[in-house]
Amino acid sequence: MSQRPNVPAPALAVVRVLCLLDGVVFAMSALLNFGSRIPVGFTELAFPSHVWQAGIGEAVIASTLLAGAVTARPKLCWSAFWMSGVGIAFGLLSRQVQGPAREIHLVLVPLAILLGLALIWMRQQRRRRLAQSAALNPSE
Repeated sequence: MSQRPNVPAPALAVVRVLCLLDGVVFAMSALLNFGSRIPVGFTELAFPSHVWQAGIGEAVIASTLLAGAVTARPKLCWSAFWMSGVGIAFGLLSRQVQGPAREIHLVLVPLAILLGLALIWMRQQRRRRLAQSAALNPSE
């Protein structure tokens, strides 16, 4: 898989990993909202009340984040970031989100912050690389 033009590899790698992690957590939350039980060691993770509507939203966000991780397209990654931010805010403001559902949202907050910072870093690196390229080739 080739690197996106003018995007430095380290920044791209960080964004891809964070999109992947965030997407996996959103996918897990979607499964739990659909009523799945996920075994964790000697116990299992489950939501006491299932909100399938939230599960649909989380599945869409997870799909977008995972697509961003696979394709590494900056616009798709930014879209996924903003979708996840809205989803997290909606979940934290909802009274129905209690117990493990709230705790998953508390895991998603730092992941979203890290992804946002990585996206900003990637944009800055891309702009710096474009400026250097323009300085080296002023005729273009």
